[in-house]
Amino acid sequence: MSIDKIKARLGRNTQALTNQQTDKAEVGLVRKEWAEHPTSGLTPARLAEIMLNAEHGDLLGQLDLADDIEEKDGHVMAELAKRKNALLSKTWQIVPPPNASRAEQRDADMVNEILRSVPDFEDLILDMGDGILRSINNSQVHWARDSKEWYPQQFETLPARRFTVSETNPSQVLLRLDGGRAEPLWQFGWVQHRHKAKSGYIPRSGLIRTLAWPFLFKNYSVRDLAEFLEIYGLPLRLGKYPAGASQAEKSTLLQAIMSIGHNAGGIIPKGMDIEFREAAKGASDPYMAMVEWAERTQSKVILGGTLTSQADGKSSTHALGNVHNEVREELRDSDLRQIGSTLTRDLVWPLLLLNGSTYTDQRRRARLQFDTQEPEDLVSFSQAIPPLVQAGARIPAAWVNDKLKIPQPKDGEAVLGAPTGAPAPATPQSPAALRFAALKAAPPQGDGLGSFTDQLANEAGTELDQQLTAIADLVDKAQSWEEVEQALIQAYQGQGAAALAGVMQQAMAAASLAGRYDVELGN
Repeated sequence: MSIDKIKARLGRNTQALTNQQTDKAEVGLVRKEWAEHPTSGLTPARLAEIMLNAEHGDLLGQLDLADDIEEKDGHVMAELAKRKNALLSKTWQIVPPPNASRAEQRDADMVNEILRSVPDFEDLILDMGDGILRSINNSQVHWARDSKEWYPQQFETLPARRFTVSETNPSQVLLRLDGGRAEPLWQFGWVQHRHKAKSGYIPRSGLIRTLAWPFLFKNYSVRDLAEFLEIYGLPLRLGKYPAGASQAEKSTLLQAIMSIGHNAGGIIPKGMDIEFREAAKGASDPYMAMVEWAERTQSKVILGGTLTSQADGKSSTHALGNVHNEVREELRDSDLRQIGSTLTRDLVWPLLLLNGSTYTDQRRRARLQFDTQEPEDLVSFSQAIPPLVQAGARIPAAWVNDKLKIPQPKDGEAVLGAPTGAPAPATPQSPAALRFAALKAAPPQGDGLGSFTDQLANEAGTELDQQLTAIADLVDKAQSWEEVEQALIQAYQGQGAAALAGVMQQAMAAASLAGRYDVELGN
């Protein structure tokens, strides 16, 4: 597409296609800034100050705090990795608008083909997961063009501290420039992801503000636990010096006391004493209780529960674990929904504008959608569907394919199925059914029973034919249904089916005799 046509669609905003905003803007000094480490010597008062500054628009301290916590706290790192890697467990697709026209379907296929050809597209999704902790993640798009289409060639994710928010609009992300200035991000030049872990403006919508407090208290407990372990089991060493000892003698005694615990020996001037008292006692349980409380709180904040990472074997059960896992899946689905909306706005829509023909109505644009539906259990589904179909339930085949995540075959595509002419698979049968099948498969025997059976059938058939002929004559002569009813009663009153009953008695007697005959022969 020519630049003139692109300008016609995008207005003046074409510089993002050929330039990078970080190359054009004055960001030389900002790029060379070193991150600070606010967790060094962090106190509750200092943490409160960092959060207050963030609410007033100074995000640097809070963003550096997020980096520090993710690096220093192994539990937070592991739980965040679980939540972010879960984003890659689901597939995505470009969905055209409802009742799409051919042009809309063609544009959706075009966007799908381009995005699937972008290398490391999954890395972009993983980087967008950083917004869960920091509330923002911005990746610069490097556009390229072949002979017919524009496409994103590369995504460059910048550290969060390179951005800030507008003083007048805390929901607007700005690129920090030298001299304390900032400017809005170029449209079509960025994938601007704002993640809402909770409602609020950007400074307050990430998880960092909730995770910072248990991180701080846990570090206090870890420090105290380390000091306790350093003196645990060591006796109290009390030095005594005589009155009038010089400062040098006192220092010598103190040095001997401090080193005797590690060197198991030392010297002191004569006249001085070292007294050993009871060894230091105590337990680490209070410190570990504090650490465990902090980590359980962090797991709840990040994953919505504790039993997917900290089963204690006491209060945890398999059922509760499943409940916590369902909560984790709900968080994953929410994360994917937000990421899908961002990618639709910052990638799908620009591709439609640059390469498509259905860009005039944003309400009917294609969208990137993650498939978060879990497939049904194949065995349970296959056992439940056939009885429902036999009972008359009308079940669309497309619905079954969707539930089981079985793709619809394309025209001419080979599909699985029973081979033509092949015997049906064997199914378990009862012993009675097997004996009946064996009798049916046995060849007819020339024992004379067949002719006798034919004779009985002929006699019974003759009797039935005679009765049917007589009834037909009565019906022909009658003028109404009442006359037919009266004629039948008079003709067969007291007779019944005596002749037919006689034939049946002969048949039963013959069958009994034939059975005895088989028994005597050992058949």
